[in-house]
Amino acid sequence: MKIVLARHGRPAWDFRTPIPGHALAEWLRGEAEAPLDSARRPGVELERLSRAAQCLITSPLRRSRDSAQVLAPAATPLIDPCFREAELPCAIRSGLRLRPDMWASLARSAWFCGWSVGVESFGAARERASKAASVLTRHAEACGGVYERAAA
Repeated sequence: MKIVLARHGRPAWDFRTPIPGHALAEWLRGEAEAPLDSARRPGVELERLSRAAQCLITSPLRRSRDSAQVLAPAATPLIDPCFREAELPCAIRSGLRLRPDMWASLARSAWFCGWSVGVESFGAARERASKAASVLTRHAEACGGVYERAAA
């Protein structure tokens, strides 16, 4: 049995312009819908592995689906929400302007510490990850191997 995990490609989205904390939710929605950054290509080995895979699984996130399409255009991936990345809590009221990745790091750190206003908790995300591992194992046993475009 062989399972290959790979992170999706980077979206073509502005990660540099500072935003106020209260705009993080809107920024994240835009990032989720942004197409892949066409200037960045996956490695040759990753392309080879994905094209040879008997089973391709992605999250419903656009960049995850688009990454699968770039890597294995002829494949029809299984799209399963259990593979989506954990959402960030965005109930931030601050007007302080920081780069979005800084706000995301602060929100993720707070989430790890138990702040999950409006999103699944860390514990629930761990349970979902366990389910995702079982799904991958079942598909790998059935197909002989799985390639999963993670949305982490």
